[in-house]
Amino acid sequence: LIVLKIFGGIYLLYLAVRAARNAMTPDTAPSTGPARADTPPSPAALYRHGLIMHLANPKAVLAWIALVTLGLGAEASWHDVATILAGCAVLSVTIFGGYALVFSTAPMISLYRRARRGIEGVLAVFFGLAGLRLLSSRV
Repeated sequence: LIVLKIFGGIYLLYLAVRAARNAMTPDTAPSTGPARADTPPSPAALYRHGLIMHLANPKAVLAWIALVTLGLGAEASWHDVATILAGCAVLSVTIFGGYALVFSTAPMISLYRRARRGIEGVLAVFFGLAGLRLLSSRV
């Protein structure tokens, strides 16, 4: 538990530093996505980038694992497992598909570009305080 707490606190401080750097970065020409090239990335490249980002997020993976273990008991059948996994898949596609549709609209892109530095600043403070609190807490 102590090792997890230390690594978690250090990771939160790392996120705070990254968010603070992003908040201090002036708004220049908008990036074109994961490729950051002159030509827009293909839909497949955008999908691959989003999938890797989501699957590499330990919080998301652990949350889904916790959800599945809460829904299954020791006497769960294969049918129960399949039902929960199918439900999680439908939820994921629905939620993240909805995010993609909403946040890819011109008004939302414009709103985010205007609010980006403030959002990153708030995240920097939040992550920094959470990391310090985690590191300074007693087990």
